Amino acid sequence: MNRFSQKSTNQFYVFIILILLSITILVLDHRYKKITQIRSTINDLVVYPIERLSSLPKLILEEAIRESSDIENLEEKLSLLRKENLDLKIKLQELESLKGENIRLRKITKESSILSNRQTIVKVINTSASPTKRVILIDKGKNHGIFLGQNVIGTNGLVGQIIETNSLSSKVILITEPTHDIPGQINRTGQKVIVSGSGDKEKLIINYANINSDIVVGDVISTSGIANRFKPKIPIGTVIKVGDNLDAEFKEAEIQPFEYPEKMPELILIWDYMPKENVDE
Repeated sequence: MNRFSQKSTNQFYVFIILILLSITILVLDHRYKKITQIRSTINDLVVYPIERLSSLPKLILEEAIRESSDIENLEEKLSLLRKENLDLKIKLQELESLKGENIRLRKITKESSILSNRQTIVKVINTSASPTKRVILIDKGKNHGIFLGQNVIGTNGLVGQIIETNSLSSKVILITEPTHDIPGQINRTGQKVIVSGSGDKEKLIINYANINSDIVVGDVISTSGIANRFKPKIPIGTVIKVGDNLDAEFKEAEIQPFEYPEKMPELILIWDYMPKENVDE
């Protein structure tokens, strides 16, 4: 009982001391404003670090969520930029292709005007239009006024002539076809020769020239206009080899053509010359 009484007395004295201390602090704070500084110091040294530590998990979580969202947005933007870059590259390729085609077509128009007053540019849509002969298919026909025998040229020389017309397309027999003979002449001498295709798609031949014919390497061969099948003076090719067939008493020559029709995407039809005879395939 005495212990309990003694303990209560001690607690009472402590309580009184605390009350007096509180009153003292309040008076000092009111008169001298000293407690504010102490409170600020305690806040800086104790309270603030505790608040920061307690809020740290929340801040870390929010930062992680924000970074995750930023990464997703960046990936989405990066994906969009990649797609736009790919689209731009494709468009750039298309523009380069159109630029190249435009330059090529302008060159065709300019060069062909030397050989003819009126021309039509056509596209090759099939380079193997016949199973037995070197014939190609073009994208214009009767509906465009195309006619049988019409001369077909490139920017550098003769390509062939029309042998069949349909409503929307036509067939062209090429100068490289072995059964297709072309009346030609040697520009240097004016001598008349017959030019034919050969087994090589990139060579033409003169088979039956007179043994005494004046043909030399470098001679340019053009159409002669004989037989009224081709307009005169269309370049055909250049002589690259000359030989004598003594047994047959003929002179033979190989010609490198100025045009390689199987490799040409566009051809030119001329209109100021109409052959008097049609050509059969």
